[in-house]
Amino acid sequence: MVLTLLVCIGGPQPPLPTFAPEEPATKETTGHATTTVRTDVGWVGPNQQFNIVMLITPDDGWHVYWQNPGASGAPTEIEIQAPDGFAVGEPVFPRPLVFYGEEGQTFGYSETAAIFVPVTAPAMLSDGQAKFNITTSWLSCKKSCVIGEETKELLVATHALSQGPLNKDMQLSEWMKKLPQPITALENGTCSVVGEKLVISGSVQTGPITFIGIENKHVRFGTPERLPITGALFWLHIPLILDEYEKNDEPLTVRGLLMIGRNGDDPSYVIQTQTKPEPNIF
Repeated sequence: MVLTLLVCIGGPQPPLPTFAPEEPATKETTGHATTTVRTDVGWVGPNQQFNIVMLITPDDGWHVYWQNPGASGAPTEIEIQAPDGFAVGEPVFPRPLVFYGEEGQTFGYSETAAIFVPVTAPAMLSDGQAKFNITTSWLSCKKSCVIGEETKELLVATHALSQGPLNKDMQLSEWMKKLPQPITALENGTCSVVGEKLVISGSVQTGPITFIGIENKHVRFGTPERLPITGALFWLHIPLILDEYEKNDEPLTVRGLLMIGRNGDDPSYVIQTQTKPEPNIF
């Protein structure tokens, strides 16, 4: 990790970065996985956007699940209690692996997964520390499955005048590479809802091309229909099963993940768009 030391003669000194101390793993209480937490910045200043990084590591031979577990399992979930004024966003999960079992395909992680949770600091801060409590719950499976939950405390140094630098350690860089990118980062990448189909397009040089939908009580997904590729350009049509009442009222958010290739560090892209409400004819 590379730290930048700022020396301000006659002025306040920025605080040194702080991380939560690692706690010894207790297999009986951690559900065959352990968690650690950290940030991606040295300290936090006013209005600064940063990430709390939650690392979950399954025991050897076990795996935990992505935010959509697939045909079986349960999603990994994170709840953060933040100090007043700090705004916590939605977790960003790294690209999952695909597991094949009797129930069908499931999605998750058999090695350490770094989940990034965006946080925005308030406009007014004082020199000191901000305390966050991060509770992670998961289902870990091998031949059987067990539920796990851990709560970790994270103390983040705060500075009243300056925003902290991004940490530049190699582990952080590797974890960030596995995060999905916006679909606009893919050449010719687009996504939209047309009728009751999610349509995704883009240009790729290698395959396969896989889509995983994130279902909820209003939106479910059918089997993708892949249209012929023209050169490197592809189209995916994914049938949508929409809540009949909700879709006529407000736009529904359709979310998922587009994955290129088979490896965990191959590219992946966030799919997020909205349905168009039906016109009211009355």
